[in-house]
Amino acid sequence: GAWRLSGAEAALPQQPAPGGGTWVQFTRPAGVAAVSLERGPSAAAPALKPQDLQHPVVLQAGEQAWQLSNGLVRARFGPAGLEQLWGVDGVPQLGGPLAWCRWRDHGEFWDAWDLAADYRQHPLPLQWQSGPALAEQGSLCTGLVWRGRCGRSRLRLDVQLRAASPWLELVLQVDWRQRHELLRMELPLAQPACRYAADTPGGVIERPAAAANGREQARWEVPAISWFASQAEAGGGLAVLLDGPQGVSAERERLGVSLLRAPTWPDPSADQGLHRLRLALSPCSQGWCQQAVPQQAQRFREPLWLRPAAGGAAAVGWPALDLGSQALQIVQLQPLEQPNTARLTLQNLSPQRQRLRWPEGWSACRELTAGSGSSCASPGAADLLLPWQLGSWLVRCGD
Repeated sequence: GAWRLSGAEAALPQQPAPGGGTWVQFTRPAGVAAVSLERGPSAAAPALKPQDLQHPVVLQAGEQAWQLSNGLVRARFGPAGLEQLWGVDGVPQLGGPLAWCRWRDHGEFWDAWDLAADYRQHPLPLQWQSGPALAEQGSLCTGLVWRGRCGRSRLRLDVQLRAASPWLELVLQVDWRQRHELLRMELPLAQPACRYAADTPGGVIERPAAAANGREQARWEVPAISWFASQAEAGGGLAVLLDGPQGVSAERERLGVSLLRAPTWPDPSADQGLHRLRLALSPCSQGWCQQAVPQQAQRFREPLWLRPAAGGAAAVGWPALDLGSQALQIVQLQPLEQPNTARLTLQNLSPQRQRLRWPEGWSACRELTAGSGSSCASPGAADLLLPWQLGSWLVRCGD
């Protein structure tokens, strides 16, 4: 069938997915809103025009190199895998091919937690079979596949680029069966980094890319929750989006992510078995803050919420809530007993102050303490959220 917005005649751009289901593209609404989709007979849908697609994916396949591009990200693949990556500004991001590396690692002080300080002196082979193979191809999504092996562990790497996406997605599936080994992804940088940033609970920490003393050298790897990014001296950089907490490292010439280990004490089965590791590479032509990397990481980890509608007609709910900034995340929207009122909890997900701009027809009072009392919001501090701050409001929409 043909997917369309509820009540619209024109069909939306769509593409069958090889694993079942359908890729559908529609304009993302500003703020938070419920968008109702319906499916009708495909024969009744008018033919799509090229201008109906937003940043379609184009694949150029040659004898020695393949290129994927959607106008926002361009990637070149060759015998060594991902060989180069460009952003919208056309500046190359990689100083060499992306590397999947394997080393021997017997831990340091605590086998389960501490990487051996000299692990880079003990490399182990990791082989990829000939590739890439085409997993799916279309203007909405194109994917390539590599298969390989490291020791007794089987590997499958899926690379996917979607229309209008500012990142290139990498999914590594591993049947991990190693002992006392470390598996890492490393990215040589074309633009040397002067510092790098990584998210932490409730904030971001920027660190120098070059260690200046022994204490910094001893802490070469740090935990990141959902992203980290390099910052070049001339501006710009490269962000790595994560699907969960990982150990990451950065040097002037290289970014790295520790994916899997194989300690045997105190748990001999640690990390053993099947894993699906999802990452993405996003060029930042203006820097991680200006490119809204924290918001990109949230979209990468938390895709749109889909659910079946209850009945044929679209449900009538609250109007779209656009507060004027993508950095403002809705943590909770709880309807109250009084009609057209709710408790709204927000968090500022950026390192900059954000002032709320309430949509027309909305009124709000900011709570001093959530659930205990409120003070009427007025143009001033009541509608201002500091970096990473949480705030709660009693809101009313309409009469």
